[in-house]
Amino acid sequence: MMQEQNTTVRKKGQHLTSFERGRIATLHSQGYSNRAIARALNVCHQTINNELCRGEIDQVKKVNGQRQYYAVYSPETAQAKYEANRAHCHRPLEF
Repeated sequence: MMQEQNTTVRKKGQHLTSFERGRIATLHSQGYSNRAIARALNVCHQTINNELCRGEIDQVKKVNGQRQYYAVYSPETAQAKYEANRAHCHRPLEF
């Protein structure tokens, strides 16, 4: 029995992995829309929007002696924020 496509079914409610964040960065830099990225990763389009907001960092570029600020998605920053949020989401211990 041959497998037609090498795809896996994603379960609902799972967190994004660092590999998926890297794919989001690649597809976003190529100009894909949030919905197209969501279809490629098999997640909701709002998940992609939330992820792009979570990993957004401000960059500075000098143009004609003036500083211009622009936002860039960084998967490393998004992963770090995700891990920090997960560290603080548990119920505090009672002694």
